[in-house]
Amino acid sequence: MAVKKWGAALLAIACLGAVLYLWLQPPEPPRLTPIDEDAVTAIDETGDLLAADTYQVFSINSKNGQGTRILQTAEPVSAISYTPDYTVITVYNSSDPKAFHGFYVRDKQSSGFVQYAVPQMSPKLSYVSGDLLFVSGADKIAQKGGDMTKVGIYQLKEHRWVKEWMVPGGVEDVTGSGKDVYFVTSNNAETSSNLYKADLQTGEWVQMIQHARRYPLDQVALDSNGDTYIGTSQRVKSEWSNKIYRFNPQQVPYELTSSFVSNTKPYFFTMKALRGKMLITRFDVSDKAADIEKPLALLDLKTRKQAHLTWEHRPAAAAASEDGFVVLGEDGMLAIVAPDAVERPTREFQLPELTEGKRLAVKK
Repeated sequence: MAVKKWGAALLAIACLGAVLYLWLQPPEPPRLTPIDEDAVTAIDETGDLLAADTYQVFSINSKNGQGTRILQTAEPVSAISYTPDYTVITVYNSSDPKAFHGFYVRDKQSSGFVQYAVPQMSPKLSYVSGDLLFVSGADKIAQKGGDMTKVGIYQLKEHRWVKEWMVPGGVEDVTGSGKDVYFVTSNNAETSSNLYKADLQTGEWVQMIQHARRYPLDQVALDSNGDTYIGTSQRVKSEWSNKIYRFNPQQVPYELTSSFVSNTKPYFFTMKALRGKMLITRFDVSDKAADIEKPLALLDLKTRKQAHLTWEHRPAAAAASEDGFVVLGEDGMLAIVAPDAVERPTREFQLPELTEGKRLAVKK
């Protein structure tokens, strides 16, 4: 009996020692994915765009149409952010919850991307300003009062979370200007879709529409003059679909229809604003999935007149640059669209390696 007791005691001590050993071990350091000199030059010096397919990210010079692959991931790319100081790629695999989900982060002049796991969310959308990253999760979390989505602010230089919180519904679109980030949320059983604004430096956030009605917003765009636009694309089938509104912060209580800007003449999908003009990408998401001869529209936000542009490609993503717009097609074709373009995009080009377009970002 004494031998058994001693054996049990020794086993307990061994197990405790193993637990303490594991507990005292430092966490596994983030993994570094190195890049070559060509990729460093492309990101820091020659590139002004990022374009991605499902697993590859390219840095592109929009002036000469040349590009370099800078990263290949094992997980699907969900968002890309590009500034002079940081390149941030978020990834997650919706069909494999055990796969890596998190960030690939590279700061200027570094020799590779540092891979940070984000166990608390599957990062879907992002915005970078200075050393701060805003990121929204892809998964809706059931809560009393309706589904919620986790969002957070991450300090890229210090590699730590500044703040995490939950917002009602699902985050549909994210954009920003300086330290301010704007995002729209979908409806849920208890809460209407809304527009939110968060200050990345203070962590304070507010809902912009105090008494929202049941309209399903899924787009937000900021004009360079400070105006904010919200919209409902064809992705949501309702009486609100294909309409764009200018947000009026002085209107209380808020009535969406009083700030109506445009019915985008079916098939509105995304919108980007620049100096009083708005680029609208258009394609059919119905069961028929018809090709549209003129899938791009330029909307004058003052006159509300639209010019539709012929383009033989189905747009997947768009972005506003300093002097115009950029569009990425599902087949990897890129188009440069001047704000005063008529009939067709101003210019187009394609990288041989980019045959499937998914994500697009302009260096800002």
